[in-house]
Formats: sequence, C-alpha cells, structure tokens
Amino acid sequence: MKKKKRKLFAELIQKYIGDGAEPLCPYFGECGGCMFQNVPYENQLLLKREYLNTMLDGITEAGEIHPATPYMYRNRMDMVAAFGKKGLRRLGTYRHVVDIESCAIMQSRSNELYGKLRGLLVKIQDYDYLRHEGYLRYIVLRQARFTGEVMANFVVSSPDNRLGFALIDILEDIDSSSLLLSDGLADLSIAPVFQTLKKGFITESFDGIEYMITPNSFFQSNSEIALQMYRKILANVKGNTLDLYSGVGSISLFVASAADKVTGVEISDESVATAEQNRELNEIENVEFICRDAAEFVVEHKGEYQTLILDPPRSGMHPKMMSHIHEMNPERIIYMSCNPSTFRDDVKLLENYKIDSFEAYDMFPQTPHIETLAVLSRKHNV
Repeated sequence: MKKKKRKLFAELIQKYIGDGAEPLCPYFGECGGCMFQNVPYENQLLLKREYLNTMLDGITEAGEIHPATPYMYRNRMDMVAAFGKKGLRRLGTYRHVVDIESCAIMQSRSNELYGKLRGLLVKIQDYDYLRHEGYLRYIVLRQARFTGEVMANFVVSSPDNRLGFALIDILEDIDSSSLLLSDGLADLSIAPVFQTLKKGFITESFDGIEYMITPNSFFQSNSEIALQMYRKILANVKGNTLDLYSGVGSISLFVASAADKVTGVEISDESVATAEQNRELNEIENVEFICRDAAEFVVEHKGEYQTLILDPPRSGMHPKMMSHIHEMNPERIIYMSCNPSTFRDDVKLLENYKIDSFEAYDMFPQTPHIETLAVLSRKHNV
C-alpha cells in the first residue's frame, strides 16, 4: 500500500475506531492480512464509505456500502511454507512469515483442513525463498461457499511428488487436490499443474449456474458478495453483450438469460478452456468465449454490442482501451472494479457517458479493499 493511502487509512481508523472491537484473530497486528479487526464492523463500513468518496474525487458519490459476513468468508487462502513455518507474511515485510494455525477470515472447512495439513506436512521440507532452496512453497486452499466443496493445492519447487505418503489419510476429506510446479526465482502461488492427486476441480453454484473452479482459475474471493453483484449486473444487461476480461465465464454465463448473445473475451487460454467447460456444463447456447487481447477485439467489433461489461484487474483499463471503447459506442457500460482510484481515472475518460447508478460492496471485510459496481449509459446528444 502506498504511503499516502496508508496515512489516510490510519487517520480514518482513529476517527472510526470508537470504543474498539476485540479482534477474533490472535495474530492481528502481526500478520499482514487484516487491518481493521479492532474497528467495529458497522464502523468499518462508514470508514470505507468516507475513503471511497475521497478517492472518487466528485465523479459520483457512494451511499451505504452493502455489508458482508464479517468473518469466515474467503474462498481462497495462499499459505506460505517457509523458514519452518506455515502461514502468512508479517505485516510490512516480505522476509518474515507468521506461523498461523487458523485464519479468522477463511471458511470453516478450509480451516479444519489446513489444521490437519499442518500436522501431516511437518516433515516435508519447506522453501527458503531468500536462498531459493527447499521443496514446499505454498499450501493453497479453496472452498466453494454454496456447495461446500474444498480444494487443497501444493505449490512445489521440483516436479516430483514428495507428499503422497503424507496425504494418504486425508485425501478422502478433500474434494480436489493438485501439485503445481513453481521452479523459478519468482515467488508465485499460481503455477502449472504437473500432477492431479484428486479430481482437479471443485464446483460452485450461483442461482443454479454451476462453475468449475480449477487450481489456477480466478474466482471472486467472496461468493456471498459476488452473487449480489452478479444479480445487479443481470438486471442491467440487454441486447448483444460483450464481457471483457471474462475469466472462467462466471459473469457471462450468469447474465446469459437476459441477453440476446454474450461474448466473453479473455487472454488466458486456460481460463477460456474452463469457461467453455462451464458453458457446456450449464448447457447455455447463447454464449461464446474467445481467447483474444481485449483491445484488439474491441477495435475489430465496433457497433456490434449494446451492453459492455468490464471487470478489469486492479490496474484498471489502459487509456488507449478507453478510447477504443468510446469508438465502440455501446449503449450501456457496466463497470465492476476492485480499485476506486483506477475506476475514477477510467470513468473520467468516458466523456460521452453518465453514471446512472453506483454501489459499493464489502467484498473484503477486515481489510482496506472494497468492490464497486457502476452502470453508465450513453448521453442522448452523442
């Protein structure tokens, strides 16, 4: 987090902490994962609303933030295995790991599984990411909130299975498990699968739409809030719809019933392959997925879509891309963002559009992060 933003949050915490709250996590203040556990949850929402309106710089105003379950909400947790510890990095430093037995924001079944794995893997050599020596780099736990299915993946530094014997007694408690190879210097928890120990995917369900989640699939970290946002997007879709940065097709498939046709564009071939599997799983005929660079696709398909859905990475949209979107000239743009700063900068470039609605959702309770959803329409005189 940049110094200016960190300073703003420090000031807001002092303003909204009130009588304080008792953190549920014994590692609060030591672990770098959560920042707001000592702030009462209702005050966290007020804090985030003030922060958000400061960041928006007058382009629109946030009302009340949609609340979430404050704890035990995360679908995914990447636990570092290093220096004889398994847990998360210490607040403010990359070089130290806090040994964590359980996590207050991770879902219950994942927590139970993680506790068992800590004991079973105690004799497995972990990885020294400063000297680049060792074997086990990450334990990655994923849990589907609405189906309860759980996945345990192990990121290792060499393409051999040293975990098989240790995992014999626990694989029956896991719905999916894989070994991922990260043998470079970069510290990555997303890596190619080189051995599937069990099944290779879990399934999540949103209002009857089924999603396969594979080891490297991106899926929203909070299914409860994601479902609320998807329902809002569904209510604003019409005509031919283009979903940029479509990932594994979660939004494209969810809104298909309201659209004439949906095209999902994603640059990751692995994500597109999973999206197509999800389309077949749900037997949806009016959705297609294309593996292309988003900017190239938009340039080649001007005037073909009435609705444009944007869900970009934290870095937001490139200014050239915003220019291409202007030329594409859709009637409506639905912009889902995890970064208020880049959302603000992007929307300022959409001079031919006005914001019809803007809502904020607490996708990440106990942390500074927030998710927003804006619906923009083309101005009538354009």
